[in-house]
Amino acid sequence: MPLNFLETAGSLCGALLPTGNVVDEVDGIELTLIDNGMPVVVMRARDFGVEGTETVDQLEANEDLKKRLESIRLQVGPLMNLGDVTDKTVPKMTLVSAPQSGGVISTRSFIPHRCHSTIGVFAAVTVATACLIPGTPAAEIAGDLSTAGPQLLIEHPSGAMAVDIEVEQSDGEITLKRSGFMRTARKLYEGQVFISE
Repeated sequence: MPLNFLETAGSLCGALLPTGNVVDEVDGIELTLIDNGMPVVVMRARDFGVEGTETVDQLEANEDLKKRLESIRLQVGPLMNLGDVTDKTVPKMTLVSAPQSGGVISTRSFIPHRCHSTIGVFAAVTVATACLIPGTPAAEIAGDLSTAGPQLLIEHPSGAMAVDIEVEQSDGEITLKRSGFMRTARKLYEGQVFISE
């Protein structure tokens, strides 16, 4: 299983934490605005009155939830240096909750208005990064990961994404030492090629 290491902090927003804050508040919701390969807004599911274990169909049917998420998304676009995001697919809106299947955190992602059955690779790396930054909603849920090792499982409705990540903190400064994801390779087909002369 090869590792893909990424140098992606602030890829679209210009900084890992574009506002400079670990936690911001919009519409009364505490959230982390973060970009480690994908601009993501990380929020506790329970702050929206949901468990975070709902199916995609259940969340898709929750029109009040989707309206609240879109209100926040439109407000944080400029805060994340993304400008007017009305017609953009970023930032990704991700609700986090306690893991259910051995991961460090469970996610439900809206891109931009639809709840998706998985989480994208770069979004998973970004959420894993948030799990390692003390004070974020993700870190609060994930708990102490000091003995977890570099590989974190980020759960989503269809399974989990393995992320390899290391963050260092010193004197209040957060340094992203490395981040990547695990991918598997398998043979899709085998054949012979004959060349006529």
